Amino acid sequence: MLWLSYFLFLFGSRRKSNLAIDRRGFIRISSVAALAIAGAGIGKLFPKEKKAAVAAGPIKIIKVSDFAIGKTHNFTSKSGTPAVLFKTKTGVYAYSAVCTHEGCTVAYNSASKNLQCGCHGAVFDPENGGKALTGPTNKPLPKVKVAVEGAWIVEA
Repeated sequence: MLWLSYFLFLFGSRRKSNLAIDRRGFIRISSVAALAIAGAGIGKLFPKEKKAAVAAGPIKIIKVSDFAIGKTHNFTSKSGTPAVLFKTKTGVYAYSAVCTHEGCTVAYNSASKNLQCGCHGAVFDPENGGKALTGPTNKPLPKVKVAVEGAWIVEA
């Protein structure tokens, strides 16, 4: 947009059909280009906003007695991202509910027993390490460390 404005300003007042650029015009355009490139890259010099401090120790998610085998439970992980908890006969496990393609939230489909992304159709297998089955991504969902401590399922 800046380029177009400058170009129209520079050449709009001239009523010539010939757009020959003299030395001064070239230096002006080069200066604007250099400033635009520098402005685009300057954001990398500033540190990103720090995330909120993560609580120390395990965080309780749900009571074991309230969570039946074969069910899922959505929760927010320590990092602040959505996650999905699974309980099987062999134990409990959880994955980030953020799709590895574009960052949309995935949801559990009980009919197909897969996690599906509503944005671009990625499908993940929660029983196989969160592996991507179909869709535009080939990266599995990140695991969230969970454990059973006493009567609670906790994020470790």
